[in-house]
Amino acid sequence: MLYFLGHSFFKLLFTGIFRLKIKGAENIPADGPALICANHQSFIDPPLVGSAVKRPVHYMARHDLFTVPVLGWLISRVKAFPVKRSGVGDPGAFKNIQRLLEGKEIVLLFPEGTRSRDGYLQKPLPGAGLIVYQAKDIPVIPCYVDGSREVLPRGSKFLHYHRLKVIFGKPIDFSAYYQKERSKDLYREMSARIMQEIANLKAQANDKN
Repeated sequence: MLYFLGHSFFKLLFTGIFRLKIKGAENIPADGPALICANHQSFIDPPLVGSAVKRPVHYMARHDLFTVPVLGWLISRVKAFPVKRSGVGDPGAFKNIQRLLEGKEIVLLFPEGTRSRDGYLQKPLPGAGLIVYQAKDIPVIPCYVDGSREVLPRGSKFLHYHRLKVIFGKPIDFSAYYQKERSKDLYREMSARIMQEIANLKAQANDKN
């Protein structure tokens, strides 16, 4: 119940005040499991992407946020689950993702692992490729978020006006990768493929035509 109230609130906020434009929403499956892989610019990215999708969206949040009074209680009830950013991956978070996908849910990933400091796309972590490899045959939807860094920059406590845009691409075909032997290099290659698709969407966002 709380998730849907939050979804309605953020949808109204982003569309009504920040003039959110959504493209490619038809690429999100109407049912069944899916992974949405987006660039990361701001703390508002999870509710922003979530407000652009009609179905509930689960996402990872830094584990120490769940210990913050009120905030921890709130995010745990709006589909967030903890991840430890240790640099070597968090097996517990990966198991949560697998469980959610087996339950035919949508999971939002940020392959870059952290927010961009300058707005440019960053080098992805291999963990995204590992998740995709383990989730074989589940739709992987690239997503480009534009404007969120300007709305809530790093270190800012207040929202600033800027138009927002969320673009969803067509599912990425990873069938050729699933035929290869699993390795960290393969995961890096798959993560890089995700970021390339996000970069392609960024080019579309910047094309005024």
